[in-house]
Amino acid sequence: MVTTNVMFLGPPGTYSHQAALQQFSSRNDVKYTPASSIPQCFDELERNNDVDYSVVPLENSTNGQVVFSYDLLRDRMLDKNTTVQGNQKVPKLEIVGEQYVSITHCLLSSVELQGTDGMDRFKRVRIFSHPQVWGQVSEYLSKLKRKHPNVKFETADCTSTSDAALKAREEQAGCKDTETLFLAIASETAATLYDLNIVDHSINDKLGNTTRFLVLRRHHQTSTLVCNDGTMYVSLITFTIEQDDPGSLVDMLTVLKKHAVNMCSIHSRPYNSSANPRKWQYIFYVEYDYDPKKQDWDEFYKQLSGECMQWCLWGTFPRNHKYYQ
Repeated sequence: MVTTNVMFLGPPGTYSHQAALQQFSSRNDVKYTPASSIPQCFDELERNNDVDYSVVPLENSTNGQVVFSYDLLRDRMLDKNTTVQGNQKVPKLEIVGEQYVSITHCLLSSVELQGTDGMDRFKRVRIFSHPQVWGQVSEYLSKLKRKHPNVKFETADCTSTSDAALKAREEQAGCKDTETLFLAIASETAATLYDLNIVDHSINDKLGNTTRFLVLRRHHQTSTLVCNDGTMYVSLITFTIEQDDPGSLVDMLTVLKKHAVNMCSIHSRPYNSSANPRKWQYIFYVEYDYDPKKQDWDEFYKQLSGECMQWCLWGTFPRNHKYYQ
């Protein structure tokens, strides 16, 4: 019996789908629902009580931030409709888990090519993939273009790698031009799902390419984090500071040092607000280790709150063991 509905960036066969399967692998009551975009993963979870969790990509070990997800966190913190307690924003969603998926990109085609040498019989090759992928295979594509100087290569963005696989298959099937080839860069799973040939396997520029995903649910104000002995935890906060106050970011980070809290990462994204339309304002994202036994966290958050304009605690969740691999 299905009791849990998990949304992921679809269609089926995406790396997001794999992350969702990893997160809920021990359960047999899960329905996996594909979304057409990352914003839909957020929107449906907030508005639709039939959706229990959403799994979204956050960052890649080669390409860095997935800015779509970072900006959605930013926008929800700054939304005037978000609940406010003092200067703390309490969003409708919270982070309850993370997953890491090893990314192995393949070059896919519905045409049997016998490797990339078969491309020479085409004048035009159009390659579909997700925007995040291009930075992970740029060296490979450059070599491919040098190998086939008489072929005109084009790239086209899709909402996901699985969508790219489906698009390549459909475009090839509907194309009457025998000199045009449609390809996709996607996973081996996508090749199987959409009946495509693998022209070239493992085309990543760097080995060990990994994408990190967040697991979100609606915020449960009555829920309490139950920490298990031996499990490491991590928290994510976002915050804004006075733009023209020298040392304001240092003051904020000094709170972590004072409490001996280990910062795992820090990022920033630009924002504009209706109250202050001035450009070049930034929201900061900080992740840090959380140990319930080593800290007076109420005092920590009280001091942290005093050093920023607005802040938001997005969640405290178990550190996935794949983080250390």
